[in-house]
Amino acid sequence: MLMRMFALLLAAGMAPATLAAQMVSPLIDRSGEPFSYFSRPTDVIGVMDAPAATLVGPEGFFYTGYGELMLFAGNPAEPLNQRVKTLEKGYLPVIDYSTQRDGFVYRVKAFTASLDGRPEGTLVNFIRVSVRNLRSDPRTAWLGTAMRYQGEVNSPDLNVVPDNRFPRPAEPEHKGGYRQLGEKFNPDWVYGFDGQAFVRDGRAMYFFPASPAPARHLTMKEGYDEPSNLAPHKLGILSTTPAGFVQYRLTLRGNEEVTLDFKMPVVPVKIDAPERKAIEAAPFDAMHAQVVEGWEQILNAGMEIHVPEAKVNDTFRANLIYDLIARDKLGDDYVQTVNKFHYHAFWLRDSSYIVRMYDLTGYPQYAAQDLAFFARWQQPDGNFVSQGGQFDGWGQTMWAYGEHTRITGDLDFARRVYPAMQKAVEWLRQARAKDPLHIIPVTSPGDNEDISGHVTGHNFWALAGLKNVILVAKALGETADAAAYQAEYDDYYRAFHAALEKQTAATGGAIAPGLDVRGGQDWGNMLAVYPEKILDPHDPMVTATLQATRAKYREGVMTYGDGRWLHHYLTLKNTETETIRGDQRWAVEELYAELLHTSSTHAGFEFAIRPWGTRDFHLNLSPHGWFSAKFRAALRNMLVREEDNDLYLLSVVSPEWIRPGEEIRVRRAPTDFGTVNFTLKSLSATEAQLTFDASFRQRPGRVLVHVPWFMEVKEALADGKPVTASDVIELPAGAQQLTLRWQRKPETPVLNYGRAVEEYKREYRRRYDEFLRTGEIQRP
Repeated sequence: MLMRMFALLLAAGMAPATLAAQMVSPLIDRSGEPFSYFSRPTDVIGVMDAPAATLVGPEGFFYTGYGELMLFAGNPAEPLNQRVKTLEKGYLPVIDYSTQRDGFVYRVKAFTASLDGRPEGTLVNFIRVSVRNLRSDPRTAWLGTAMRYQGEVNSPDLNVVPDNRFPRPAEPEHKGGYRQLGEKFNPDWVYGFDGQAFVRDGRAMYFFPASPAPARHLTMKEGYDEPSNLAPHKLGILSTTPAGFVQYRLTLRGNEEVTLDFKMPVVPVKIDAPERKAIEAAPFDAMHAQVVEGWEQILNAGMEIHVPEAKVNDTFRANLIYDLIARDKLGDDYVQTVNKFHYHAFWLRDSSYIVRMYDLTGYPQYAAQDLAFFARWQQPDGNFVSQGGQFDGWGQTMWAYGEHTRITGDLDFARRVYPAMQKAVEWLRQARAKDPLHIIPVTSPGDNEDISGHVTGHNFWALAGLKNVILVAKALGETADAAAYQAEYDDYYRAFHAALEKQTAATGGAIAPGLDVRGGQDWGNMLAVYPEKILDPHDPMVTATLQATRAKYREGVMTYGDGRWLHHYLTLKNTETETIRGDQRWAVEELYAELLHTSSTHAGFEFAIRPWGTRDFHLNLSPHGWFSAKFRAALRNMLVREEDNDLYLLSVVSPEWIRPGEEIRVRRAPTDFGTVNFTLKSLSATEAQLTFDASFRQRPGRVLVHVPWFMEVKEALADGKPVTASDVIELPAGAQQLTLRWQRKPETPVLNYGRAVEEYKREYRRRYDEFLRTGEIQRP
């Protein structure tokens, strides 16, 4: 994934050696608006499992494979442009934004719905625009809409991909390949109106309200004193020319508001098709209620996390929805893609994390559906490869199969996948036997680590996968296989550890991307402890790797491309390790750094943003599904996680969450042992109470409660009886309540999302002033 985008950036003239220093004005961060890290954010509205979705552009326009619906205000008309947007209730895929022009406020609310409720049904974008007169006297506003094929293109050699948009159309070479519905621009298209529809080549592009009666024009500027020719005809316009311009003159009394509803089919419909009548008849309010209810039902069925920071809660919820919108249902297959935009394709590596997130947060049915598609990627020799040279897919598939079995206890699933796992182990045995180091063989993944050689991360993944093959064999009672696989693991571990020791002797202790090649990008070398504990969390190699990679952070997050770009979700590899190690403060700081680098709609990105630069990811669009999965899993593991045979609660807690009257609440949390519910309520500055309720199908060895690093426990009572007060408190079997009498340590820092935003804006302003003075960006 990364290398494909890297090639696009190079082609676009964005190589770091040639890119002039650029920053964006800090004035884009307006007071009174939610903070959005991106200067040009992209958002998605869509339907779970549908074949396509709609990109909401930085300006607030609606972009599909067929065109882009624009909104205008004033006369002469000027495009609306509102960078900061929000989600309904903070997390639902109903986009909301507003902007002011000439004493009027224009508010836009938009969502996508399937008319018959099926993902393969007719998909329609419902767009409501409300215009309100902010003054007390009558005044006239103008609202306009039009459709263009695409916006500006300011990069060369990118197949005419407009700024902050995705390439389309695209037909995949195979199921799971890059796919975008749509059509190429045709200068011979015929444009016109048919009733309340703007029509292109006989298909309705969007529908507009009949009342109040609008003015209609096929283009926004026509010949002097010539009457508008609305009959269907060729226009000979450019791909960037708005067409089908409809303008409403709205004379409003003081403080009066008027609302107009527009409808844009994601795939244009023929003007005589029955779908047209269904679209025209579909009421905004009823469809909106249906969309809200449907998503709320999904959210309420899974794990609930509540902490005393709305940004944390909303990011957790919204990113489940982003990954579900990214999923396709193609025939009988559920194909988990990364997003519906530039990464509308399947990767074993991304999808394995997304599947794991579904399992960890209460959606095993979605995980099982996605996992059924993994079998397609097993090669005749037994390896699992979705992209050439990416041998980490072997371990990721075994890991995903095994962890799904462990957390669900679904032995029918285990029996179905076990033959494929056996075949996969046979590939591993043969591959190792032929390799001089007796590990995963030399490969060129063309991505992530960006090296050719023995890739460190591929071996961490293989060992993690082999652990899960052993788990499944034991679960199925295949004791002979389990013993043989354990012997294979032990031999493999010795060979790999020897290679690691040789490698780290040359690096000064830190684990590098390649075992026998220099250079490369940090990636799989950060996986020694999570998702499976291959090395001891406090192994000196792990500590040195954390130190080496954290030294590369900029703006609080990891960098990629030898420090050229920020990398958002790569940071979370360290955060997971820190959670297990007990590096609580580092993990909290990274939690807020991750949240800082999201949009006001809580979307994450991948890379392509330079530190202290324009905050524009250009063609590397958000939301990114791997961030979504990793953030949700990381937050879940901070609050409830498994390690060996123990259950851990509250491994990482922010100082912001421990305040009188506040509570941390976890509901319906699936674990390897069963379902867990708990609440930690701060009764006062010196006392808190944990209530714990679990439905275990097998009891953990211990239930352990971490004490936040900034609190000092004076006394601990389990169901009223004293227990040993320490940094980690064991909850006695059957105990349902833990009372903590404690006090906050005097050196406790102020850490919260709001503080992170203000500190970032202050530092960005300082660097911007220096940029204006010198013309250079301070890096680091």
